[in-house]
Amino acid sequence: MCGWRKCIPVLGAVFLVGCFGGGARPSAEPGTKAPQSPNMSADAAQCYARLDRVPGLSYRKLAPRRTREGCGFDDGVELLDIGVPVRGLTAMSCPTASALRDWVIEDVQRAAREHFGRRLIRVDSYGTYSCRSVNSRPGAKLSQHAYGNAVDIAAFVLEGDERVTVERGWRAGGDRSAFLKDVHRSACRRFGTVIGPDGDRFHQDHLHMDIGSGPYCR
Repeated sequence: MCGWRKCIPVLGAVFLVGCFGGGARPSAEPGTKAPQSPNMSADAAQCYARLDRVPGLSYRKLAPRRTREGCGFDDGVELLDIGVPVRGLTAMSCPTASALRDWVIEDVQRAAREHFGRRLIRVDSYGTYSCRSVNSRPGAKLSQHAYGNAVDIAAFVLEGDERVTVERGWRAGGDRSAFLKDVHRSACRRFGTVIGPDGDRFHQDHLHMDIGSGPYCR
């Protein structure tokens, strides 16, 4: 037992341990600044800070991930809202999320207005993080998808529910083809590598964009 004056520091220490030690910290609310790990790189911290400053953007910070195949990431996020819905997104690195947001909101939205006179209302993705080799070929090196550094985009939906797909629109001519090639060029300014239908047979139905290599734009 102790006197009340001697007990106060002890009780205070117990309270702090109960609040912050011994259990998992609560995850940050979407769109709020996440607690920074003492091992976080300066680049990662700057990237999270940039996302925090973007109006209307919400995201969830993800725990570092590693697999025995060598896949994974340290600075992963899940984008919850960037102002235009993007279907099919899962985990991705913070720099990839930042580049994707800027491309969709600034470049693709502009191209939609210029080529169709309408707003972009949705983007359809084939996904982001995936522990696999390049083009899923046996024996090939790991894809940038395996590090959360890549995203595949299949289609864009405009006001009026008009859906412009890479597969059908790329060589269709007219506004659809012009729009898709415009957004492809703009992606090359945001990402290190961009591959579309002119690149190879593996990319006939989507645009592959990644920040992990390049510069390469085809």
